[in-house]
Amino acid sequence: MEFISVIAAKIVESMVEPVGQWLAEHTVVRVRQWLGYPFQYNINIKNLKNGEIDLKAARDRVQHSVDAAKRNTEEIEPDVNEWLERVDVILGNAREILEGKEEANMRCSIGACLNLKVRCQQSEKAKNIVQEINEEAKKGRFSKVSYRNASHGTRTYVNYMPLESRTSTVKGLMDALRDDTIKMIGVWGMPGAGKTTLVSEVSRQAKEEKLFNDVTMSAVMQSPNLRRIQGEIADMLDLKFDKETVLGRADRLRKRLEKDKKVLVILDDIWKKVDLEEIGIPCNGCKVVLTSRNRDVLSSEMGTQQDFELRVLPQEEAWSLFEKTVGDSLKDPNLQSIATQVCEECAGLPVALVTVAKALKNKSLFEWKDALQQLRRPSPAHLTSMQATIYSKIKLSYKHLGSPVVQSFFLLCGQMSSPITYPDLLRYCFGLCLFHGINTLEDARNRVSTLVRILQDSCLLLEDPLRRDYFRMHDLVRDVAILIAKDGNMLTMINEDPVKWPDEDAIRKCTRISILNSDIHELPDRLECPKLEFLFVYAKENGCYFKIADTFFKGMRKLKVLDLTRMRLSSLPSSINLLTNLQTLCLDQCVLGDIDVIGELKNLDILSLGYSEVKQLPRQIGLLTHLRMLDLRNCTIHEVIPPNVLSPLIHLEELYVSNSFTQWGVEGLNDERASLAELKHLSQLTTLEVHIPDANMLPKDLDLLFSNLKRYKIFVGDVWGWFDNPDDRALKLKLNTSFQSYSGIKMLLNGTEDLCLDELKGIKSVLCELDMEGFQQLKHLHLQNNAEIKYITDSTVRVTHVVFPSLEVFSLQNLINLEEICHCPLPSTSFHKLRVVRVVHCDKLKFVFPSSIAKGFSQLEELEIRECNDMGAIVVEVEGEIEDRNMIFPQLRRLALHRLPKLMSFISKQNSFITDAGEIIPERELQYSLMPILQEQVH
Repeated sequence: MEFISVIAAKIVESMVEPVGQWLAEHTVVRVRQWLGYPFQYNINIKNLKNGEIDLKAARDRVQHSVDAAKRNTEEIEPDVNEWLERVDVILGNAREILEGKEEANMRCSIGACLNLKVRCQQSEKAKNIVQEINEEAKKGRFSKVSYRNASHGTRTYVNYMPLESRTSTVKGLMDALRDDTIKMIGVWGMPGAGKTTLVSEVSRQAKEEKLFNDVTMSAVMQSPNLRRIQGEIADMLDLKFDKETVLGRADRLRKRLEKDKKVLVILDDIWKKVDLEEIGIPCNGCKVVLTSRNRDVLSSEMGTQQDFELRVLPQEEAWSLFEKTVGDSLKDPNLQSIATQVCEECAGLPVALVTVAKALKNKSLFEWKDALQQLRRPSPAHLTSMQATIYSKIKLSYKHLGSPVVQSFFLLCGQMSSPITYPDLLRYCFGLCLFHGINTLEDARNRVSTLVRILQDSCLLLEDPLRRDYFRMHDLVRDVAILIAKDGNMLTMINEDPVKWPDEDAIRKCTRISILNSDIHELPDRLECPKLEFLFVYAKENGCYFKIADTFFKGMRKLKVLDLTRMRLSSLPSSINLLTNLQTLCLDQCVLGDIDVIGELKNLDILSLGYSEVKQLPRQIGLLTHLRMLDLRNCTIHEVIPPNVLSPLIHLEELYVSNSFTQWGVEGLNDERASLAELKHLSQLTTLEVHIPDANMLPKDLDLLFSNLKRYKIFVGDVWGWFDNPDDRALKLKLNTSFQSYSGIKMLLNGTEDLCLDELKGIKSVLCELDMEGFQQLKHLHLQNNAEIKYITDSTVRVTHVVFPSLEVFSLQNLINLEEICHCPLPSTSFHKLRVVRVVHCDKLKFVFPSSIAKGFSQLEELEIRECNDMGAIVVEVEGEIEDRNMIFPQLRRLALHRLPKLMSFISKQNSFITDAGEIIPERELQYSLMPILQEQVH
């Protein structure tokens, strides 16, 4: 190399001018380095060619992997894309050098030497590019080029429609997902309510907010396949299993989920308890959202911390979803009316709305009419695909009820009139002997409550939104129940006009027949129904004369339950005495003539004449010694109940004579009327509803009777109007002597939920003298017309426990000597559930509540104070007990202050009922002074 350098120096001296000028600009060191390139040219070019080939091959391998990943909808790692871009630039530079090598071989213009400048430049570039190739070749050895996006795998519903009724549920779910203390969340609702769609939308929002690194979703279904569930979750996590057993895969999945806890796992459509650990989902690891048709599966079996119910859509939203799905075809004005009716038949169930709307999209008017007819009168033998899609989901829930008793109970609900009530369910189930081994109404009542809860948890029975103890079935659920029942020889006819009876062979097989709200005025002369156990006829028109032939019941001697509702019957057919197996007879909302034949039904357990009109209660009822329930609620009895009709009914468990008979005789008098003393013989009585207009009619020695009562509505006095009271235990009393004389009634106070007392002689302190335990069950308390009561709670006895913890409505009226409501210190949570407070004409009352109690009224909505002449303030504040006066009574919606001449302030300091100015506030100014309390709360 030294030899070459010496020769090169000599050459420089004689080189042509262009080369000489260019070399003169470089230092000697650079000259030596640069002059080596012409002699390394061939080696550098050769290395470049080989490097290009190798790098191109490496680039192609990576590109093939990238293309495969993209076809698999995977995301490419950023450094892989960057590497490919750099390699493309390097290969382009290499190709430029290799394609320009001919220029380096050109002779100079005098032909004596090579163009050394070009060759040196190309050789230098080639060597540098080879170095870059070697570096990128090392960087291009990727173990993987792609990853599966966290959004991949979960179902995305492009047709999700935001609905107002769903907004609160979505918000609640999102809040729960953000809450680190909540690990397991449940969503439940009836089949087809849109649970899967909703949780998919929630997962989409959660991904947008970047709440989770990964989101997975798998359907569990009736028969869980653990390998499939594990595989679906693993695919969405881009997790590869190296084990074949369920146990091994679970261990691998568990380690993955414990490593990254910012993972959301959605398990859809759970029917029974699933062992999450067996799948590989750690209990204290990632977030889990479960959906199910059954609330009990979520809360009781899976242990969800927060559950959300998904109900059917309200009418306006149902139409919006239906209209959107049908599309432009609804622009035809001829379809508007029929489309509205079709939508109503779907009853707000999303799966029905979408299925029917899609089926009718772009269809003609006659097809719409046909669909409406199908929805109104489904035929089990000719279900269309549209109907089958809807009904199959509901029938699956029925099959999953498992127990034949629960299934039979469900089908019975489908044959009842709407709304369904607890009393009707109890009568029918007990009469049908549906519950094996249950012999008392009390036990049957508990079983009915359990079965109602099971159906509610399975979304097959819905609570009535307005009335307690009332239920209803979704229209489509009822349709499915009727179809299933028909397959089991249970016939239901609803809105038949006229009623069309099946052929003789079909009737002979029937075990239950229900005719509801149909145009029917008479029954056939005779029905041959040797297997019939249940017959329910609910007439469409109330009070119309109804004809039943004397021979009608001859062919149905196995009948156990007979319910004839809304009929005018001059007499009962004589053949009814052949029904020796009859357990339940209901003649409700009827106008009845001669019903003496009832006395021959010796095995009758339940007799109901509720809301009916009868001339006289037959003496023969006293012969029904097996009777367990006698229901005369709201029954108009034109003549008195004869004596000794009730006393023989020694097995009676439930007696209802509320708002019906009030002409009770007085014990000891020779009277032609039944007296309440007959109740002493009813030792099995657990339920009593009775109105006694005069306290003199009430025997003093009913202690044993009252001690057995579990449910009661007892009204004594002529000042109480009867109305349907939702509480199970209610007392309304106007007694003409000291309360202490009625020890039997007094023992009921501890468990009473609704208590109204008029006059109440001999009582000065309600709590101390009536219930020292503090009325733990009481929800409503009304006291009126008393001149003796001074305090509601008194300091004569030290109170250490919470009093009135369940009280919601508190009403005081005309207690002219009441000085204080709380005349002793009470635990701060006493009265804490109060919603309504009314105080009227309590002239000695100076304030309503002390601040120690009032500050706990977080649920108070109504406050009415009227005609209290000494009232100086509503709340008396002990120094420092109220931090912010504007926050007292935060839920208050209605405030009425009227005729309070001494009222000086709403909240006053203790023992001081004057304003800062020392003046009484006029009523109008007082209203303005209360505005901070009522700000944005009066609606």
